[in-house]
Amino acid sequence: MSMSQRLDGVSSSMQLGEAKQDKQRNSGYAKPSKRHRIDITLPPPQLDHAQMYGYCISETNAQLNPSYSFKKNFHIRSLSTGCAILPSQQMVPAECIVDGAVLVLCIFKDWPHSYRRRPTQEQVDELTSFMGREPQWWVDALPRSFRM
Repeated sequence: MSMSQRLDGVSSSMQLGEAKQDKQRNSGYAKPSKRHRIDITLPPPQLDHAQMYGYCISETNAQLNPSYSFKKNFHIRSLSTGCAILPSQQMVPAECIVDGAVLVLCIFKDWPHSYRRRPTQEQVDELTSFMGREPQWWVDALPRSFRM
């Protein structure tokens, strides 16, 4: 099953859940929920490069603009795509490597404003289940000075 077909299925099931939540909100009986951000420790800072927490993705998936479709389906506003330095001691699937860099679907970065906006554990768990692999820390291929 292609990623776009899987996203369509996720989108449909999430929309049903959203409708149920909206109905509960409108009934006046829903309790406000406190959002519990993912509990994660930042890695030691890199001198010249930001670090990204996310998943390696294939070039095919990167061309689908996953940050846009995943923001819509998983409601994680901080998602973006990027390129990471290929780790020397780690196995990375060949389809996730382009021109010596690893393609990454980034959940958030180690920047203070990005870390404060990190998603909830539930959102990360849903995305991890969909991706079929665990997120990890990656070193951004672009130097911090290149930040836009």
